[in-house]
Amino acid sequence: MTKEALVVPPPHLAKWRRVGSTRVAQFRVMDVVRLELEDGRGSKRGEVFVLECRDWCNVIAVTAKGEIVLVWQYRFGTDSFSLEIPGGVIDEGETPEQAALRELREESGYEAEALEPLLVMEANPAIQNNRCHTFVARGARATGDIKFDAQEELETVLLPVSRLGALLDSGQVTHGLIHGALAAFWRSEHR
Repeated sequence: MTKEALVVPPPHLAKWRRVGSTRVAQFRVMDVVRLELEDGRGSKRGEVFVLECRDWCNVIAVTAKGEIVLVWQYRFGTDSFSLEIPGGVIDEGETPEQAALRELREESGYEAEALEPLLVMEANPAIQNNRCHTFVARGARATGDIKFDAQEELETVLLPVSRLGALLDSGQVTHGLIHGALAAFWRSEHR
């Protein structure tokens, strides 16, 4: 991923300040924090609640035959199956690259030697502090070494890269981070 010139200039607004912070709940995947804010001019702006989460990663794995490794996964929030790319939480002490290779292997049974960074996205900057790091893994190969977490069950499917545009247009990919990652990959392949 190369840094290109800014398309839109940065804002002239002064950054807001967090003048108070209280952790109100802690869970396995996130903490809920109450923040007291003031704007760049020093005016109090009240309180907000944010979710502090670890960063995530995902990987667009492409086989030597030109197929993208996708996974179907049940998602609790929507109570439905979601068509995604392998990915998950970056564990403490892991780099995003290490986590992406681990998640690829554990969730799909595929491995790759190297990764190319594609993009970094913020899932929901209004209330979350984390980022999602997306990588491309070329030459992915099946190893069968699947290791689901206790609350996971996934089904791996392969999609020819040539069908990715049709998939994006079909509405089958409903996860915003996954759709964004696949669209960025599609654009990078068609420049």
